[in-house]
Amino acid sequence: MKIAIIGTGRLGSTLGKIWAKKGHTIMFGSQDPQKAIKLANSIGSNATGGTYEEASKHSEVIILAVPYSGAKESIKKAGDLEGKIIVDSTTTAAPHLGGPSIEPAPSAAEKVAKWAVGAKVIKTVHTIGVESLNKTQFGSQQASLFVCGDDLDAKSKVKQLGLDLGFEVIDVGPLINARLIEPLGMLWIELAYKQGMGTDIAFKLLRRRKAK
Repeated sequence: MKIAIIGTGRLGSTLGKIWAKKGHTIMFGSQDPQKAIKLANSIGSNATGGTYEEASKHSEVIILAVPYSGAKESIKKAGDLEGKIIVDSTTTAAPHLGGPSIEPAPSAAEKVAKWAVGAKVIKTVHTIGVESLNKTQFGSQQASLFVCGDDLDAKSKVKQLGLDLGFEVIDVGPLINARLIEPLGMLWIELAYKQGMGTDIAFKLLRRRKAK
């Protein structure tokens, strides 16, 4: 799959490295193209770098791996997004992890969908720490990855990317349900940092097996 990663921070670089190893073609986009090229060179095969717009043109799926505060401007710089699949991984944390920075409705993902005209927006990869993207197995359990979006084909492709990361992927329905799962990102931040649990934690949906 051809994947553009908008942003070269810890989340974007980690996802890019994992997916490149899985055989996906990665192009990092940055406001500083040389930074994106340097990151791509550190990965080697299957990775290149350029501007936001260059990365978006190259891609089928675009990972929005920037802070929520910069999401609108990043989308604007990405150019024509008609028909593209955009994965919104942002969390609406206030500065210094001080709690939500916007009201629960509408969700950040719904706002992204309004900014990215013509794109198919999927919400996911926001309820776990970057440190665990390489180790999604917790003992005998796989961490759960929650995914929502309106376009079924786009969501199916993003779900496969989640499986490539090693998650148990949970489809939680249409994009409006981002209002339900975005607070899990805030809860993860609260537990990991403010409550001192550390970043080696994840959410898991448990099912009780029916007796035969």
